[in-house]
Amino acid sequence: MIKWKEIDYKKRNKLLYAGAGLMLLLGWILAFQKTYNAYQINKQLSAQVGNDVSHNAQYQLVSKAKIMDSLAKVYQTDSTSWNDNFLSNASRAVNSPAIQVYFNNRPAKGVQLQSDTTAVRNKTLTIKGDYRAIVQSISELEKITTLGYLSAVNLKIDTKKVSPDQKKVIEGELGFKVLQLQ
Repeated sequence: MIKWKEIDYKKRNKLLYAGAGLMLLLGWILAFQKTYNAYQINKQLSAQVGNDVSHNAQYQLVSKAKIMDSLAKVYQTDSTSWNDNFLSNASRAVNSPAIQVYFNNRPAKGVQLQSDTTAVRNKTLTIKGDYRAIVQSISELEKITTLGYLSAVNLKIDTKKVSPDQKKVIEGELGFKVLQLQ
């Protein structure tokens, strides 16, 4: 067997080149071969498809229109049944004794709601209570699709207290919109 110290520098350099070539081959096999193959397959597939359709403006508009139509169908209802059942559906969601629910047919103060049109109907619901109960109630009201979608939330804190240990009362005006069936 040949010892490393007995080999002269010319043979060591040849072994160094052979070792470097072997390391490059090993690196290619272990790291770069799969990446290069995936790049080649991607290049072939993009050549077959042509241009990527997801960057096409018309494709994006069509997909956005489909999404908007599917969302609109969720909140589409008959306006007479919506008017008749609005308060009962809302009161089912607000089941906390700490919340008071009021319904008024006027638009909320400070909340810009569009006026009723033939396609969109608006309703305003007023709730009073402490902050935690109001947030839970709003969350429950959002889950009920028969109310329409929650379009506006306006919260006001009532600063009048009877005693210092009493919780602050918060009044919230919630605006709901629904699309009328045509």
